[in-house]
Formats: sequence, C-alpha cells, structure tokens
Amino acid sequence: MGKNFSKGNSNKRKESDFYATPKSLTREFLKATDMEWRKDCSIIDPCAGSNAIVDVLKEYGFMCVQSHDINTDGVDFLSDNTKVDFIITNPPYSLANEFILHAKQVVRHKFAMLLPITYLQGSYRYNHIWLDKQFPLEAIYVFNRFPMLCDTVREDGKFSTGMSCYAFYVWNKNHEGKPEINWIDVDKYVLKKGDI
Repeated sequence: MGKNFSKGNSNKRKESDFYATPKSLTREFLKATDMEWRKDCSIIDPCAGSNAIVDVLKEYGFMCVQSHDINTDGVDFLSDNTKVDFIITNPPYSLANEFILHAKQVVRHKFAMLLPITYLQGSYRYNHIWLDKQFPLEAIYVFNRFPMLCDTVREDGKFSTGMSCYAFYVWNKNHEGKPEINWIDVDKYVLKKGDI
C-alpha cells in the first residue's frame, strides 16, 4: 500500500479514511464548472462526514441536498441503490473504485469525486473505469496547490499545504469525446504566517 506523504499524518492513514474537504476546494470547483449542476435536482454527498461539501452546496443554493455517511447515520452508499441526479463527494480512497462503479449505477446525470491525481494510473482503473463508454469521464479539475486534507475545516476555506495533489474528477453520462483537463487556482487559500 502506498504512503500518503502528508505532514499531518506521519505516513499513516486513518482507519476511517476520513479527511475533510476544505470548503474553498468545493467553492472553486463549483465556480469552475459554471454552476452547471442543476440546483433543482437531487444531489447527495454519500461520504458527508463533517458536512464540509454539503454546507457549500447549500450555500450555493442547491435545494435538494442530502448527506449520508456510514460513520454518522449508518447509510452505506455501496449498499444503497436509491437513484439520484448528482453526487459530489470526497470518497474514502481505499474504496474509490467501488464508489465510482456504484455511482455509475445509481446516478442519473453526473457525479464528481475528489481524488488524488495519481488515481489516473493503474491497470484495473484503466480497464474498468477509464475505458467505460456508458458513463465516461468528462473532465478533471486539478488544484494548483496541494491541500492537506485533515479532520477539521475552516469557514474561510484556508488550508495548509501537503504533498498530495488532488483533483475533482467528473463523470457525465451524456459526455461524448475525450475528457478535458482544467486547473483551479487556490493559491489565495493557502495559510500564511499570521493567519489565525
């Protein structure tokens, strides 16, 4: 198993695989996608944890937002076949393949998952996820700074930097053609000396 070279976890991942998403990442991702996620449709975060993503979705006016987390409300996304329009989530990376494949079964339109940029590699993913034409990858949105995912998030969206590069990967059932690569500038959210 690979190591996560992040200064906050001493090269050891948490058993629960819980790493909260800085709110700035979700905010800037929504801006970068031009709010093309229809606000009147159902959207869930099946790995809500501390509701960092859910809070931003509500802040941006999404009406039918639901949050689930097996650790907080006992809802196991991988066993739940309820259909939804959209998903935006930061899944447990140890189960990322399973979450993507299950999302392709229950999502009606599109879904986004925050994953390490290295997720693009691997023969299993190449054969079972990237070559899938029924629910293809539409785009990835790469953050230009390496956010360190941790237990808590700041309301202002600021974060410490780590060593792992992350991107939001977006799958769209109606996408045709090759996926796009986009970059999101989050430099202004990096914690500086003097930030409280």
